[in-house]
Amino acid sequence: MDDTSVFDNLSAEPRDMSGLFDRIERARSSLQQTYAHLNDAQMVAHGPDGGWSVKDHLAHLTTWEAGIAALLRREPRWAAMGLDDAIVRQNDEAGVNAIIDQHNKDRALPDVLADFEHTHRGLVAVLKQLTFDDLLKTYSYYQPNEPGVDSGRPILAWIAGNTYEHYEEHENWVRAVVEHVTGGGQAG
Repeated sequence: MDDTSVFDNLSAEPRDMSGLFDRIERARSSLQQTYAHLNDAQMVAHGPDGGWSVKDHLAHLTTWEAGIAALLRREPRWAAMGLDDAIVRQNDEAGVNAIIDQHNKDRALPDVLADFEHTHRGLVAVLKQLTFDDLLKTYSYYQPNEPGVDSGRPILAWIAGNTYEHYEEHENWVRAVVEHVTGGGQAG
């Protein structure tokens, strides 16, 4: 996910680390509650029209979250996502997402769930090492060798787009999968 879909008005977003952690955890918790009552077979069942399963959505979110964590650690972002620079340059976001889906489609549900938790803990650990002022620096501060990506917007926009905004976006799709695999019924 790039920063073109994230907020344009920083005043509407977190103003400190506490606010950022709250937004991330509220959106993540809401997403998790959407599918918490599903059994394993329902977690891996395709969504409407043969679309992604809940497992597929979680693997996708995990991959992008791993990328933002690597970026903040000043490590190669694309490598952390299982991609190489050439593949990323040759594809738009939809193409990159299709490659991510191919990388994850045959993974076992327990592995995806464990990675979903592990990767998130890693991102939270990285964020705890930063100050809010660090989040106002740009992409190139964290990835100076990745030309052409920096829009000049604070890295906070990238964090939002790869955490709480991304969870919120996928929660709608996950809800549709849940309704499809449960016949429309959902607890909670």
